[in-house]
Amino acid sequence: MNPSVPPVRSSWDRIDGWLREHAPASYENLAPPAAPGAVEEAQAETGLRFPAGLTDSLLCHDGLLGWDNVLPGPPPQSAAQIVRHWRMCVEIDGDEDPSDPGEPGEEPWWHPLWIPWAQSDGNAQVIDMREGPEQGRLGTACHDDTAHFDDGWPSLAAYLAEVADVLDHGGLVDGCAPYLTCDGELWWDLEGETDLNGEPLTPAPAPGRAAALAARASWSLAELLGAPVRPADEDAPVIEAVARDWSVVLPPDYVAAASAYGDAMISGYLYFFGARGLRAYGERQAPTAPSPSVPHPVLPTSGGVLAFGHTIEGDRLFLVPHRDGSWTVSAFRRGWADWHDTGLGFGEWFRGALAGVLATDWLPEWEPGPHPLELDES
Repeated sequence: MNPSVPPVRSSWDRIDGWLREHAPASYENLAPPAAPGAVEEAQAETGLRFPAGLTDSLLCHDGLLGWDNVLPGPPPQSAAQIVRHWRMCVEIDGDEDPSDPGEPGEEPWWHPLWIPWAQSDGNAQVIDMREGPEQGRLGTACHDDTAHFDDGWPSLAAYLAEVADVLDHGGLVDGCAPYLTCDGELWWDLEGETDLNGEPLTPAPAPGRAAALAARASWSLAELLGAPVRPADEDAPVIEAVARDWSVVLPPDYVAAASAYGDAMISGYLYFFGARGLRAYGERQAPTAPSPSVPHPVLPTSGGVLAFGHTIEGDRLFLVPHRDGSWTVSAFRRGWADWHDTGLGFGEWFRGALAGVLATDWLPEWEPGPHPLELDES
């Protein structure tokens, strides 16, 4: 196993602790550990040697006591359920025409070296035990289509570690965010959902978020973007002059960042306005009144938001002023066709976004920098 991936037992301990504290109904639905000999019996019946991560998972919880959305993927199965589903798929696959090879490079509907560790409505999350460098990876075996592994995980340990991380610190797993139902259950769904069958969904608490924010606060832009690429002593006065002309006081952390790294494309994806682009965008391109995509006037219109960048996908980034003098980051997300308020100040958002640790489905999940910068000298 990759030494950087926590052991399965460690991840289940974290998931269990989170459920006990925040979703007790879901915690009570976790089955106790598998009975002595149950895992060995399952391996004997399938003829497969279970990977250590699966064995450890079953020795933490032998599936669930009843259906539950405790994981973002299908619910985990007991050792006996794994055997039943595996045997059913092997029998069904045996009835298929063996002369049909399928499309070149396409996975089969089923393979006897797949272990269906989790399953719902016939769709199984399987562990691939075929020989090779990808042995142990997770994929999906659909009940009505061929299997696929391109959007899975390299191991069960990696999957459960990601689930534990998101419960602790916030974020998404496979496009899903954690919520709490009014019955005290954990529920995974698409980001931005507010109800389940007419009942309210509450975003799940992320107890590690405060610690994560404190850690991010110590990161410098130099660690994320490298050494400054602009002469700050020249660009800062230009930005401050624009602010005076527009009768606003811009947040100092934005002025410092835009002076050092502005008018540049970051990692080929995010264009960040600086001394050259700020006034040009505001005075020539920004709307003077709210629009369906941007529900605020944009500076230099009085009381407007500050456009500070955009992505190559058409997302537009803004700083929104508040009566107490603070500014927070909001965005028009083109792919979502919505206005997204982050509630975060510029420095916190910018560093977190560039570090790839924010819960976002519309920016790349890139690793911490330094990011490559392409300067715009036009």
